[in-house]
Amino acid sequence: MAFVVMWGDFVSKEHFSASDLIALGYTPDRLTSVFGEPDSFDGEPRWDRETVEAIERDVLAPAVRVLWDAFAPEWNIRLRMHGAALPLGWPQMEQMLARVTMREKAESHGAQAS
Repeated sequence: MAFVVMWGDFVSKEHFSASDLIALGYTPDRLTSVFGEPDSFDGEPRWDRETVEAIERDVLAPAVRVLWDAFAPEWNIRLRMHGAALPLGWPQMEQMLARVTMREKAESHGAQAS
């Protein structure tokens, strides 16, 4: 099952709830280990936008770029992973990398990235 959640759906958010991050493709039981301890609002955990964007930009995107470089000569590995339904999150990594790239391009053009 493939899904695409556009970053634009979250542009105006100052915080991300667990539901928001799950919709972006993050694994529910790993949110705290990835983004740290959340704040709580009305009993729902939430992370501030700066934290989410910094983790994506400074930690996750560089790791994905290295991972892709490691497997680049054999992209058919990726297809076999999809075919075998291995939960490695390739679509989620692609979406996260696209969000980071969009923000970097917007920042390099002087616009505020969202």
